[in-house]
Amino acid sequence: MNQNKQRAFVFIDGNNFYFKLKELSSRVDGKFKLLDFNFRGFAEWLVIPNQLIEIHYYVGALKRQRNEKSEKMYADQQKLIGKLQQQKIAITLGQLIQHPDKTFHEKGVDVRLAVEMIRFARQDKYDIAYLISSDTDLVAAVEETQSFNKRVQYVGVAKGQSFGLTKVADDVRLLRPEDIKTFLPQSLF
Repeated sequence: MNQNKQRAFVFIDGNNFYFKLKELSSRVDGKFKLLDFNFRGFAEWLVIPNQLIEIHYYVGALKRQRNEKSEKMYADQQKLIGKLQQQKIAITLGQLIQHPDKTFHEKGVDVRLAVEMIRFARQDKYDIAYLISSDTDLVAAVEETQSFNKRVQYVGVAKGQSFGLTKVADDVRLLRPEDIKTFLPQSLF
C-alpha cells in the first residue's frame, strides 16, 4: 500500500443518509429511489486519496405485516439489502418499531454503528473512519474512536448539519447536490 494512503472504513447511517440524499436530490423532481444510488462508487469517491477497505450500512429492519403498504416497504427494503450485498457492503440491522401513531422509529441502529466503529478501531482495521450520519448521539463514539489514534471524518449536508459531530470530528465534509449526481443514474437528470 502507498505510504500516503490510509486504510478507510465508511460507516453509513442508512435512514439518516436516505433523508439527506432526498434533500440533495430534490431537483430530480421526486424520482429519486434509494435503489438507484451507487453506494460503492460514492464510498470510493469519498475516501480518495485513501484506500477503501470496507463499507458498513446500518438500518432498522422492517418486519412483515399483513397489509399492502407494509408489504411494499418490506419488499423495497429487501431489494435494497440485495443491492447493497451485490456491491459488497456489510449490512447491520437494528429494529424498526411502529408507534401507535403509525410512525416508524429506529431502535438500536446508532448503537450498533457506534459499537462497530469503536470495535474496528480497537482491532486496528482502519486508520480513518468516514461517518455518514448527522446523529449527534454518535459524538461519544467519535471521541472513543479517536482514543485509538484513528481519524474520523464527519460527512453530512449543510442543511441539518450536526454541530456536535462537526465539533469533535477531525475533518468535516458537507455534501452538495453536485457531489451525489454522479452516483445516480444519468437518466434522472
